[in-house]
Amino acid sequence: MIRRGRKNNGKFGWLVFMAAVVLIAAQTAAAQPTRGAYLTTADVRLRSGPGAKYEVVATIPKGVKINVVGREGYWLKVESKHGNKPGYIDEQYARPLETQPTAQSTNASAAGAYRTLREVDLREGPGLTFKAVTRLPAGIKVNVVRAEGDWLRVESKKGGKPGYLEKRNVERWTER
Repeated sequence: MIRRGRKNNGKFGWLVFMAAVVLIAAQTAAAQPTRGAYLTTADVRLRSGPGAKYEVVATIPKGVKINVVGREGYWLKVESKHGNKPGYIDEQYARPLETQPTAQSTNASAAGAYRTLREVDLREGPGLTFKAVTRLPAGIKVNVVRAEGDWLRVESKKGGKPGYLEKRNVERWTER
């Protein structure tokens, strides 16, 4: 006998939906490239295995470039360039460095002289979440070497700190 119209208050449907969300999130995290250069965003404990239960083997200071060679869940496997044993850090304390050569070559046409339209923060990376390196005044000339999305990589010809600023805050430099 087949029962029709029996309601389960949506509990089963909700469980199926949540399981799908978790599966999609896991697949998305696994699909993102993991290997390469990262920068630590805080002082982070390097552990002997992928989890908080593993022994802390070292502490890596904030702002250190690290070499990530793999991922296990939310833990990044870090390999030392100095011959030390590999270890694991929680991924929330590191961000990938955006230095792919293909991105640089495709956006090289943005290179050249620009003028700031307003006072603007020069940031460590291409985004508002990156720390401000310095504040640039309005109306100064800056040297752009490439574009990364809506951000421009600025490098000083006089030895100043490099950084990123938003495209909307500058215009091409024109001699008057």
